[in-house]
Amino acid sequence: KRSMMSMGSGKGQKAKSTKKQQDQVSRQLNYDEAPKSKKRCCCSLKFLLASLCTLVLAAVGIVVWRYGPWSKDKSVVESLAVTTCDGCCNGSVANCALPVNEVLTGMVHRAHSSSSNGFVGASNARSLEDALVAGYRGLHLSTCTCESLFDLADNQLLERDPEWGLEGSNLGFCHQACGLGVRDPKDVLTNLKTFIETNAREVLILKVDMTGDSGTDFRTALRASGMLDHVYQPDGEYFIRTWPTLQALIDAGTRVLIFGSGDTMESCPARECEDKILYGGDHFIETSAEDGIETCDLNVSGEVMVAYMQMNHYDRSRFGGVMSDAADTNSPSTLEARFADCEGKRYPSILSVERWDEGGVLAFVSAENSKKNLIDREYSITSEERQDVEALLRGSGRR
Repeated sequence: KRSMMSMGSGKGQKAKSTKKQQDQVSRQLNYDEAPKSKKRCCCSLKFLLASLCTLVLAAVGIVVWRYGPWSKDKSVVESLAVTTCDGCCNGSVANCALPVNEVLTGMVHRAHSSSSNGFVGASNARSLEDALVAGYRGLHLSTCTCESLFDLADNQLLERDPEWGLEGSNLGFCHQACGLGVRDPKDVLTNLKTFIETNAREVLILKVDMTGDSGTDFRTALRASGMLDHVYQPDGEYFIRTWPTLQALIDAGTRVLIFGSGDTMESCPARECEDKILYGGDHFIETSAEDGIETCDLNVSGEVMVAYMQMNHYDRSRFGGVMSDAADTNSPSTLEARFADCEGKRYPSILSVERWDEGGVLAFVSAENSKKNLIDREYSITSEERQDVEALLRGSGRR
């Protein structure tokens, strides 16, 4: 019995000892784990602070990079003179007798946005001035009011010429944000005026989207530029059935047509539109740019009384970047295929493209315009009506 009691007592002591040892080990583990947990927390906090500092420095770096004086457009325009034939109108004698809305005009979409002018994600590689010299006679431009960062950076990218009424103005030609690229309105409008005055037989079509609240400042700059002396304004209402020929515009000295949209723009009788800027919605229909280069469908349905149809021909990447294969998109074979697919529908007045220097857009445009004088094509007005319009313009000097 004593032996059994001794054995039982030994087992109890051994169990107590084992439990005591387990408690000591548990306390030791808890003691060891606490510093490790605390250490991991400190490391996470340091990583978070380092990441935050990196993001702040990156943001500051981007602002300094895009808004500093080194980002100012420093491109140089050497000459805006073009070589043309005697008696030509926009590069061809055959164009002279055609109404301006029946000549196929090559237009550069977002012409202000080019890599050569320092734009990030530019729509074109080369400048709008180069496009004019190459032979494009249509330009699409977007005006904007540059973001408030311009004021913090002391607006190093724009001249803000007081003589143009632009002191304190953040007006620029840009798309979305001036930090991604901007052109000074004085530079652009001065070069456009120089082009028109240097090349007496060229007719120019401008489409201007006035984004945000940039409309008033753009009108101020346009008046100051002297461009309005060369702008044509129809003597008509909302729908202009009869447009002058290129030769009539040249003879009258009104060789620029401006169509606007956005800020300060609304439908207006053509003869009353302020600053001779015609409301684009009164005169244009176009294919959907979002549908790429396959569609012939227009942005309105039914029969619409407008003079100009614009075919948008640029294919953007999935993420909204610049065209992935402009040489193929702008090739004559691709353009011929699209025009063939759209045969029987409204014939374009404007062919709008990006990456204008790739492919063969101008060769295609020239060939299309030549066809109009080789076949018996019906126009919207008779030859007698066209002669009456030209006589009226020459006799009255109307602009």
